[in-house]
Amino acid sequence: MDTEEQEQPAEITLTTCPGTTPCTPLSKNQLKKQRKLAEMVEMRKLRRQKEREKRKEKKAQAKALGLPSSVGPSRKELKRRQVTVSSQNAEDSVNVAIDLNYDDLMQERDIAKCVKQCLRIYTINRRSEQPLHLHFTGIKRDGHIHESFKKNDGWENWNVQYHFDRTHTEIFQKQKVTYLTCESDTVLEKPQPGHTYVIGGLVDHNHFKGLCHQRATTDGLSTARLPLSEHVDMKTRSVLSTFHVFELLTRVAAGQDWTEAILETIPQRKGAKAKDSKETKTLKEQPESSEEQEQQGDNVKDQAMPES
Repeated sequence: MDTEEQEQPAEITLTTCPGTTPCTPLSKNQLKKQRKLAEMVEMRKLRRQKEREKRKEKKAQAKALGLPSSVGPSRKELKRRQVTVSSQNAEDSVNVAIDLNYDDLMQERDIAKCVKQCLRIYTINRRSEQPLHLHFTGIKRDGHIHESFKKNDGWENWNVQYHFDRTHTEIFQKQKVTYLTCESDTVLEKPQPGHTYVIGGLVDHNHFKGLCHQRATTDGLSTARLPLSEHVDMKTRSVLSTFHVFELLTRVAAGQDWTEAILETIPQRKGAKAKDSKETKTLKEQPESSEEQEQQGDNVKDQAMPES
């Protein structure tokens, strides 16, 4: 009986398993990063809780004063707008496609930023008075961007048309597609109904400068740039984030002036200032007409005449 017990193999654990090496303790730097991450997660929860409490207080104060508890459109109104846009014919509305066919060119943190911008684009479109037909194209199924989308609860229910393993060149007519790039020589006057405007969903920190323009010209697509330099002066470069470009399109498509839309959209750090229009300058420089001169002369005479 004792010999049988001795012959039984010892219990195999992770430390006694052949071919494994014991875990090395974490370095001070790794432990510091773990602590910072845990603190950040905890602080985020506290911020969200404070935000909820502030919203409740504001609603209670508004209710006590007999004021409306919410500012802006209700969820029902936002849903109605989306249903209206979805029921419209593609020829009667402006289509915007976010080109996400850059899965293999971005690092993990840049992919997360790209998907976050897509979330902001969806929010901007949802709250717009005249939402656009929004498409996310070129998503590689089970790729990095797809996996990042899955981290957002309810992303499948967004009012967006997802196109997996299909790019904008396979979905839309090339004659009605314009790729927006800052390297283009053509200036976009105004988004046209029935046309599709493609925005590159590439977060690369200028590592692949001009890649979107190169791909568009290779595919035989027309390109255009936003008229930023024609309407405003900026201290920094006129390169905008994907969601800023989309927001400008929604504002101008809804009838807003380019200058006003740019000043209300781009960050203040870019130091944008409106340019004086040529019409205003022309009016200032034009000499007064003969009738106006005569009228001014009469006014001067009347002022110089003594009272009777």
